[in-house]
Amino acid sequence: MGQKTNPLCFRLGTTHSHHSVWFEEPKKYSTSIQEDQKIRNFFKNYIQYEIKEYLKIATKKLEEKLQKNNFQQKKQKNKKNKKHYFQKSILNLPPLGFEGIIRIQIEKQGVRAKKTFVRIIIYSGLIPKSLLKGETLENFKKNIKKQEFFYSIYPRRLRIELEHAEEPLYSQPNLIAEFIALQLKQRVPFRKTMKKAIDITKDTGTKGIKIQLAGRIDGKDIARKEGKRKGKLPLQIICAKIDYYSHTIQTVYGVLGLKIWIFRK
Repeated sequence: MGQKTNPLCFRLGTTHSHHSVWFEEPKKYSTSIQEDQKIRNFFKNYIQYEIKEYLKIATKKLEEKLQKNNFQQKKQKNKKNKKHYFQKSILNLPPLGFEGIIRIQIEKQGVRAKKTFVRIIIYSGLIPKSLLKGETLENFKKNIKKQEFFYSIYPRRLRIELEHAEEPLYSQPNLIAEFIALQLKQRVPFRKTMKKAIDITKDTGTKGIKIQLAGRIDGKDIARKEGKRKGKLPLQIICAKIDYYSHTIQTVYGVLGLKIWIFRK
């Protein structure tokens, strides 16, 4: 029988590295893992909320400029294209519900050490750095103090860094999974969304991609699996740089499971 392994764990130390870097005693190991998960969930929800607020303020300023320059009359025919043009070309921000976070790396140093800190690095290519400056940074610190994980971090200093990803965004499996989830929640046919997701990754230099969807697809009574594949996908070769991501989609008919494999080099 075939034994299935996680492609990321299979390649640790060769093409992939850990997203959490710390050492802990065996008794506290499980609590620190739960702490990392809470930190990642909090940061994703916070950044998504800040993007929504940032878009509301920016749209008001843009509308005022359009009225002065009489630009509103030219774009009055199609409001959807106007909104898309605003998000894509002017602000370079993602649509709502698509925050563009590639990964969150957590580095910890123990309490016994002289320089104790918790470093959180957010890798993204769409979030502007102004979201973590000024008033938003002060509100951010107030929200952190209300969280459960703050009391375990409190003796140590908290460092937050926002870095832009060097690799193309649409070659990341987690961002493609969020894109597919948004399309399925809007009742778009699943085959059309799979085809569109594969077409997005063409220009990013990927050599192969595989998408698998499982569950009550289209509200059918019997659960089934549907997938689509394009290009090469050498899962047995350790040196091959393959990214993998599994995602759950909550729909009206139930939960769907989504798996994505991407082969780069």
